[in-house]
Amino acid sequence: MQAQQGLNAKAEFLATMSHEIRTPLNAVIGMTHLLKTSEPRADQKKNLDVLYFSANNLLSIVNNILDYTKIEEGRIVFENIPMDLSSIARNIVAGLQENAKEKDIELKLLIDGRLNKKLMGDPTRISQVITNLVHNAVKFTEKGSVQLSIHVESSSMSSVTLMVKVEDTGIGINQDKQIIIFDRFTQADSSTSRSYGGTGLGLAITKRILELQGVKLELQSESGKGSAFYFTQTFAISAEDSIDQKANVEFDNNPELLQGLSILLVEDNPLNVLVAQTILESQGANIDVATNGQEALDKFDTQKHKLILMDLHMPVLDGYKATEQLRKNGETLPIIALTASAPKEVESEAYACGLNDIIVKPFNPDDLYRIILHYVKAG
Repeated sequence: MQAQQGLNAKAEFLATMSHEIRTPLNAVIGMTHLLKTSEPRADQKKNLDVLYFSANNLLSIVNNILDYTKIEEGRIVFENIPMDLSSIARNIVAGLQENAKEKDIELKLLIDGRLNKKLMGDPTRISQVITNLVHNAVKFTEKGSVQLSIHVESSSMSSVTLMVKVEDTGIGINQDKQIIIFDRFTQADSSTSRSYGGTGLGLAITKRILELQGVKLELQSESGKGSAFYFTQTFAISAEDSIDQKANVEFDNNPELLQGLSILLVEDNPLNVLVAQTILESQGANIDVATNGQEALDKFDTQKHKLILMDLHMPVLDGYKATEQLRKNGETLPIIALTASAPKEVESEAYACGLNDIIVKPFNPDDLYRIILHYVKAG
């Protein structure tokens, strides 16, 4: 009984800390993104790139700590939904390309041409696994290249077996150190963390995520000659052929992307209001602000507002109750949660009260635009 209470207390503490850390990080990442897009001088751009990378790195560390705790406590749940693994791989490589360029190494992607259908799986977790492996390879490679390859080992009408491999020409790992690098908070050598940074959690999480799906993470490496991390996994083939439109809304950097769109922003943190309002107004949206759920109900104008961005945790009346009341009043416009909580912790309650979607802070402005455009166009 006491052990369970201790686990519950730890989980609650970590969830609270995650929320508290994400809230100021949202302002740091959001404002840095805005500064990067406002034509900074070359010297300013370099400093902003460092700031943006560091803030995202801190966010990744927070996410990894939370994920490892969930895995330890058996609270991780896997989705089984259609996913486009080729697109996921391309996005991961594109996202880490800048890191590779800074180190003057080549980051390559090789996808088997036979992988031409959507698969059933958890896109978030497979993305996390591949991202951790590629990011790790880039981090520990000083010259040469890193390659992500996805090869079809075998296939049938209903399933496909893939080998996913990340190879690098990096520092490599001695044979006697190859087991311990999968332990949490451990790297092959104490000097490694000083030279390359990191918590040592990425590989531990990757290994456990795969193990929980009955998949083994394999390693071939030689000190000074590079490493290859790989795993073989079987996926059911999805009956769905179409691409998720929400994830693939096309837009450019037109400052009038959201021109004339009237949005009610419900948020009690002044910095988060500043970030969201500035990001949305830069694209032509008209923003009204409410600082709690009750104020949102009072300010909401059926004739004017086309979408609501709703924080969940607020004084007076929270986002859940405010959304519930709006739905009871017969309002059908899109209401999207903006929350610093992890989606899995809030989604059942969020969808039950009538919210259409969830955006987690800190958010990428492009992702915010895509989701808003998806719901506005769908309406």
